[in-house]
Amino acid sequence: MGSRARGGQAERRVGAPIRRGRVAPVTVAPVPPPPIAPPPPGRHMPPRTERDRMTTRLRRCRDWWGECALRDDLPVVREVADAVYLPHRFEGSWGVFGPDGRLGPDGVDGPSPDPAGLPAAPDGEYLYLGHLVPHYGHVIVDTLSRLWPLAGHDGPRPRLLIHTFDPLPAFGALDFLRAILGRLGLAPEDLVAFEEPVRIGRLIVPEPAFRAQVEAHAVFGTLCREIGAGFHDSAETDADARPLYLSKSRLATGIARIANEDDLVAELDRRGVEIAYPERLAFGEQVRLLSRRRLILGSTGSAFHTTIFAAPGRRVLGLNWMPAVNSNFALIDRLAGTTARYYHLDGTRYAPAEGFEFRWTIPDPRAVAAELVARAEAFDDLDARDGLARPRAGQGLRSYAGALRGRISRAAGRWRGA
Repeated sequence: MGSRARGGQAERRVGAPIRRGRVAPVTVAPVPPPPIAPPPPGRHMPPRTERDRMTTRLRRCRDWWGECALRDDLPVVREVADAVYLPHRFEGSWGVFGPDGRLGPDGVDGPSPDPAGLPAAPDGEYLYLGHLVPHYGHVIVDTLSRLWPLAGHDGPRPRLLIHTFDPLPAFGALDFLRAILGRLGLAPEDLVAFEEPVRIGRLIVPEPAFRAQVEAHAVFGTLCREIGAGFHDSAETDADARPLYLSKSRLATGIARIANEDDLVAELDRRGVEIAYPERLAFGEQVRLLSRRRLILGSTGSAFHTTIFAAPGRRVLGLNWMPAVNSNFALIDRLAGTTARYYHLDGTRYAPAEGFEFRWTIPDPRAVAAELVARAEAFDDLDARDGLARPRAGQGLRSYAGALRGRISRAAGRWRGA
């Protein structure tokens, strides 16, 4: 592999991704939408009424909160000899450091000890994953994005160096983390964190292949498809035409939730939509379920990120709490080959929520359910039908949405240990 000097450190390309460093984005051919399946035996689809017709209650989201750039090149990888690892401190610097200072975005700058005076970590190659938190969405966006050098790599596996506020054994209980690492020949037991400063003889520091709300490299999609391929069978792709709704109503903690989602779920269920609770399913079961369904409904959240592991070509109808959608969803949709349509609702109300940054209440959930089903039936025509239905955000909503976005950004910073 080639290398070049940069800032006193050696940069190199690690692993053997497809096409020796350039990965073509997935191209998904247009496929006719599946018909809405009839309800299961014993459940009757209510008669269509004027209320079932699409109205302007759901307004198409056409703006992104953040940037959305895709890149075909590989991120930079640094190989550092005698790097310094400083553990988390509530005051002072922490992170990994080379001769020229802190490596990567994680950590706090400050004076770094002379590596010659530090005890050495156990021998072996270490790959730095940054700050790790036990939250599915952040593992996908912030941690998995550092594992891209292992896409297509069949050599020895490194130890995974992290910073964390959580005890290492806690990560072994995370089904999704064990499943994802297992597909790469690793396990949560390969995670390493030190309680005292140490010298790392050989440290690999990859730049992330996914930068939240900024950009994503195509190799991140390649890595996720490689992981997901072990959990779904191409022969079962799109096998079930019944729409699937991913509910957050059983979640105990998170960023945001719909306060009256139970009412929405009840009406969707009555109309023949299957309801799933992702946190109750193993990671592999989620990937297989999404691969079998081409039409997936839900409110924006980490559960939608699982589409990047599923068979390409998913279709998503998402409810969003404000007119602008977090651009992470657009980045993942493009990498996954997903066709997604996101909607905001006029009359949405917001309030604090225990265990969440906030909750939002949707107006008339039964009517919203009817509109979602109608849009599912007319998925291919939504661009034309939604052409004039732009979100109407008054100054009060824009100001409040801005404040909530600030809370979400600060919460993300806390998750990342910033």
